[in-house]
Amino acid sequence: MRVPILILLILTFFNSFGQSEDFPFNPGEEITYSAHYHWGLFWMEAGEVVFEMDTVHNNQQVIMNMQSRGKTLPKYEWLFRVRDTFSSAAYYPEMSPIYFKRSNYEGSNWVLNKYQFMPKEGLVIRDMNSNESIRRVDTIFLPAEDVLDVQTAVYYTRMWKLKDANKGDQKIIKLMLAGDYFSIPITYRGKEIVKHKNGKNYSYYKITTKVAAGLIFRENQEISIYVSDDQARLPIVVKAPIIIGRVEAYLQKTGGISFPRSIDD
Repeated sequence: MRVPILILLILTFFNSFGQSEDFPFNPGEEITYSAHYHWGLFWMEAGEVVFEMDTVHNNQQVIMNMQSRGKTLPKYEWLFRVRDTFSSAAYYPEMSPIYFKRSNYEGSNWVLNKYQFMPKEGLVIRDMNSNESIRRVDTIFLPAEDVLDVQTAVYYTRMWKLKDANKGDQKIIKLMLAGDYFSIPITYRGKEIVKHKNGKNYSYYKITTKVAAGLIFRENQEISIYVSDDQARLPIVVKAPIIIGRVEAYLQKTGGISFPRSIDD
């Protein structure tokens, strides 16, 4: 069951400075999501995803350290066990990636990918390994335009001031994912009222994105992300149709958020 992994990709989105409208996250922020799988009348809470962020200082530069961990719930691990960890570092306030690592275990399969970004040289060192392939370490060119790893992109997207956006506004984010570059569109769809897992209705900013078709997603299917209508701009609900059924994620709990919240955990 790949639900935790999918949510990590979909949310495909400081001590020396404070939480602000431009940067709506704090050192020590922790956000937990429950991951669900739906197929017809079948509903299963399959996993959990935790995002953590902190900062350090290095030669008068502030560096964001980010980590997200996805796992299946214990009651389903007899069926399929998943452990997926994304770790990255980026310069603040540029949100320029420095390092990215993905460590993934799905059943008997595993993947270990690492990227070292060298923007001054215009290069990226890729170190890619799995149980199904021979380890490959090489250096590729880094495009002139900004490129993000999938972990940094989660926080970069939260910096979009949706209250100032017009319906239909779009941003294009260039990602390095699975060792290749992808351009991902993110479109603002306006505000909607949606029922949260706690049974209450809330007003959200809605944004959508698309990912490449493959083993999980069909061609041209949109992923919907509902963002809190407050200064924290947290993804609250994520809905993604897949080839068989759909996956959804719901904000479960938070820590380290300074802004007043418009939504209860």
